[in-house]
Amino acid sequence: MAEETAQTTGTEETNGQSADAAKEFQAITSQEDFDKAIQARIARERAKIPADYDDLKAKATEFEKWQESQKTEAQKLQDERDKATAELASERAARLRAEVAASKGIPASLLSGSTQEELEASADALIAFRGDVAKGPVIPGQGRAPETTTAQDPASVFSDFLSNQLGH
Repeated sequence: MAEETAQTTGTEETNGQSADAAKEFQAITSQEDFDKAIQARIARERAKIPADYDDLKAKATEFEKWQESQKTEAQKLQDERDKATAELASERAARLRAEVAASKGIPASLLSGSTQEELEASADALIAFRGDVAKGPVIPGQGRAPETTTAQDPASVFSDFLSNQLGH
């Protein structure tokens, strides 16, 4: 059985659209055109949702309530215990992160890790990356001796300055 191949002429349909329709694209140039395009897209998406979606959603909620009512007291207590345990672990991790951040002087949001060792290693890496940072305000010229040790009258200092600026 021999297969025949057809030559494409550019007028065949591609993905449900003809080549002529693809050439007729027009850019959106106004807010009204944009709004129409968005409304059309929303309508296509809403068409995909089953008509009885709200009924199915209500039935799912009822089923979840029924399942919850069928749990034994022990299962309910176990669920509450699991939830409390997860919250406790989260609070402990946040407290440990805050402690390490405060002791190292780094924002807690930049630390990564779950154990104290991992958090401290992360903080040390950030400190090394940041480099040595001065611990207070920097005052230019602090600790240096003045250039001249003899007192000059202000008129002669101004005169020297003016001469230097004027190039004389």
